[in-house]
Amino acid sequence: MTCIDDAEYPEAPAPPRGQNVEPGRKPTFFRDFVRLTGHYWTGAGGWKPRALIAALVGVVIGQVLLALRLNLWSADLFNALERRSTDGAMAQIGIFTLIVLGTMVANTAHLGIRRKLYLDWRRWLTARVIGNWMDNARHYQAALIPGDHANPDGRIAEDIRIAVEAAIDLASSLFSCVLLLGTFVGILWSLSGWVHFAGVPIPGHLVMLAFLYAGTGAVVAFVLGRPLVHATDSRQTKEADFRFSLVRAHGRAEPIAVARGEAFERARLGGHFEDIAPSWRAQSTGLGRLVAFSSGYGTLAAVFPILVGTPRFLSGAFSLGGLMQSAQAFQQVTSALSWPVDNLPRLAEWRASVERVLALEEAVRIVALEAARSGDTAINLDRTAASSLGVQDLWVAAPDGTAILSALTLHVAPGELVLVDGDPEAASVLFRVLAGIWPWGRGHVTLPDDAEMIAVGRSPFLPEGSLRRALAFPGESDMHPDTALADALAWAGLPHLVQRLYEVSDWERVLTGAEMQRLSFARLVLFRPSWIILGNSTDALDPVSAETMLRLLVDMLPQAGVVVIGHHPGSAETFNRRMTLERASGGEVLLTEIYARRHAAVAPRPRPLRVVDWLRRGFGH
Repeated sequence: MTCIDDAEYPEAPAPPRGQNVEPGRKPTFFRDFVRLTGHYWTGAGGWKPRALIAALVGVVIGQVLLALRLNLWSADLFNALERRSTDGAMAQIGIFTLIVLGTMVANTAHLGIRRKLYLDWRRWLTARVIGNWMDNARHYQAALIPGDHANPDGRIAEDIRIAVEAAIDLASSLFSCVLLLGTFVGILWSLSGWVHFAGVPIPGHLVMLAFLYAGTGAVVAFVLGRPLVHATDSRQTKEADFRFSLVRAHGRAEPIAVARGEAFERARLGGHFEDIAPSWRAQSTGLGRLVAFSSGYGTLAAVFPILVGTPRFLSGAFSLGGLMQSAQAFQQVTSALSWPVDNLPRLAEWRASVERVLALEEAVRIVALEAARSGDTAINLDRTAASSLGVQDLWVAAPDGTAILSALTLHVAPGELVLVDGDPEAASVLFRVLAGIWPWGRGHVTLPDDAEMIAVGRSPFLPEGSLRRALAFPGESDMHPDTALADALAWAGLPHLVQRLYEVSDWERVLTGAEMQRLSFARLVLFRPSWIILGNSTDALDPVSAETMLRLLVDMLPQAGVVVIGHHPGSAETFNRRMTLERASGGEVLLTEIYARRHAAVAPRPRPLRVVDWLRRGFGH
C-alpha cells in the first residue's frame, strides 16, 4: 500500500502500532481552508504567487490613488468652471485624460494579474485534490463511506474554480474598499466642516450621513430580499430536479426505447420543467422589488450629497468644486461601506464551494488514514517477495465496521487453480482485499509484488485511445509488437478485433460485456503474470466460453497461481480446490471506532460562518 505523505496530511501523525487512527477533529472553516490551500503560497515555487499578490496589491493601491486624484480633479475642474477660467478648464481636461489612461492601464493590469492567479492557484489545487483522491484506491473507498462528498467531479471541476476565484475577488475588493474608506472618510470629514443642529455644532456631518445612508440601504435590502432567497433556493432545487431527470432519461435510453416509453418520459420531463415556473415567478417578483430599490438607491447616492451641500454652497461656505468633490467622496464612502451587502451572495457561494471541496478532502483523508492502520485491528498486507498468495485469520468488515467474513485462511501455491465462491457479497469483498483496495478488517494478507500479480474484476479498465492502448494497459501501447497483440486477441476469441487495433474509440461502450471479459484474458496472456486473481471475471460468458478462458490460462501460464472468486459459469471440476464462503451473521461490530465514526458522519453538522446564512436570508442573490 502507498504510504501517506506527511506533506499532504501534516496534522495526522503516524498512529501507534495496533491502534486505529481517529482522523476526526473539530472543524474550523478558515483553518481548514488554509490547510487545504496554504501550501500553494508557502511551498516550493511559492515566490510566484507571492509576487503576483504583491503586484495585485500595488495595482489596487494605484487604483485607489487614481480615485483620489479624480476626486481632487473634480474640485479643480468645477472651481475653474466657477471662475470661468478657460485655461484652467483646458488644463484639467489634459489631467483628466492622463487619469483615464492610468485607470485603463490599472484596470487591465488588475484583470490580467487576477486571471493569472485564478489559473495558477486552480491548477495547483486541482492537482492536489486529484492527486489525493485518485491515489491508491482512495477514490473508490471514499465513495463507500457516508458523508457529504458525493459528485466529486463537480467538486473538482466547479467548486475548486469558485473557491479560488471568489477568494481572490473577495480579498481584492475588500482590500480596495478598506483603502477607499480610509482615504475618503478623511476627505469627506474635512469637506463637511461644521453645521449647527438645534444650536449644537456638529463636525463631519457628511461622514455621519454616509454611514446612515449605507446602513439604511442595507436594512431595506434585507427586508426586501427575504422572500427572494426562499424563491431562489426553491428554483435552484427545481432546476436540479429537472437536470437530474434529464440525466436519468439519458442513462436509461435503451430501456425507454425498448419499452416505447418516450411519451411517458416526455410528459415526465415536461412536468419537471413546469415545476420551475412558480419559483421562477416568485424570484422575478422579488428581483423586481430589489432592482427597483437598488436603482433608486444608486441614483440618489449621486445626488443626495449635492442636495445636502447646496445650502452651504448657496451661502458661500462651499465652492462649486468643494460641493462636487464632497459628492464624489460621499459616493466612494457609501460604496465602500456597502461591500458586505454587495458581496454577500459571492461570500455565501465561496463558503459553500470551499465546504464541498473540504468535505471531499476529508473523506479521502479518512479512508487514507484507515487504510494506513496496522496491528491487531487492521488488515496487514505483506508484499514481500513470496512463493504463495493467501490470507491468515482474515476478518473482513463492511465500510461501516460490521463483519462480512470471519476467520478465513487460504493459501494458494504456484500453478494452483482455486475457486472461491459462495455468498456473493463475501466473495466480492475478498476479491477486493486480495486486489489491495479494501482496508476494512483485520488479519494477515500475503500478496506478491504488484509486478508479479494482476487482479481482474467483472469489467476491465479500458483507457481512452486506441484498442492497442487498451489491450496493452497498464504497459505502454508500443511495448508489444502487433503480432503479439493479434495472437492474444485470437487466443481470447476476439480475432475480429485485430483489424481495429489502431482504431480510437470509447471501447467500454463499443465492446459487449463478454468481449470486455475476453479482452481481460487477452491481457493476461500478453503480460504473463505469476499470480492472477479473478473476481466475477467470467460471469458474462456462457459456460463453454468460461471454461475455454480458464483453460487458456492453464495452457499458456502453467506456473501461474490463479484464484477465481465469485460466480463462475463453468464447471468446478476444472479447479484443483474449491472453497465456499459464508457471510458472517448477526451484524457483529468488528471495527468499533470505524462503526462509531460512520454513525457520527451521518449526524447533522453545524455550518461554519452561520452569520453569512443569517444575513443571506435577507439580502438574496
